[in-house]
Amino acid sequence: MKNLTFPAVLMAMVILFSCKTQPAANSKPVDEFQVTKVIYHLGRCNGMCPSIDLEIDSARAVYVNREFYKTKSEVDSANSGRFKGTLTIEQDKNLIAVLKKSNLDSLEFAPAGISDVSETTIIVYYNGKRKYLKSARPPAVANDLITLLKSIANDKVLVRTTETKEIEN
Repeated sequence: MKNLTFPAVLMAMVILFSCKTQPAANSKPVDEFQVTKVIYHLGRCNGMCPSIDLEIDSARAVYVNREFYKTKSEVDSANSGRFKGTLTIEQDKNLIAVLKKSNLDSLEFAPAGISDVSETTIIVYYNGKRKYLKSARPPAVANDLITLLKSIANDKVLVRTTETKEIEN
């Protein structure tokens, strides 16, 4: 009888340990990075620098109001205006990856004082938190994030809209 008990116990243990509980359909992994909203502002400088106001919401909807200049005082109307669209899955994955890489919990922008360069503001709502960053001289660690946000704001796939949206500062 003892000879049969050991294999039976061993088999029961193998079966129990090999079974995995299936996650509920609506549950999310604990370590998943949740972004509710991303806001990006690039202020105009004392020159031909563009101004950009961008918002990306949790549904990946993009709204941008941008102004480009041909000269210091002449607006480039072909590329300026209000636009909207939706992030592609690839853009969304890139945004999440860059936000994770940016270490938002520890990322800080130092105030730059008086400057004639564009001021950058980034506001990210993620994992139940709000991160507010603003500076005329953002740190190098934020370069990838700023470059990605600029590319989304300048995406030629976005369509012109007459919709006016107030974007948080």
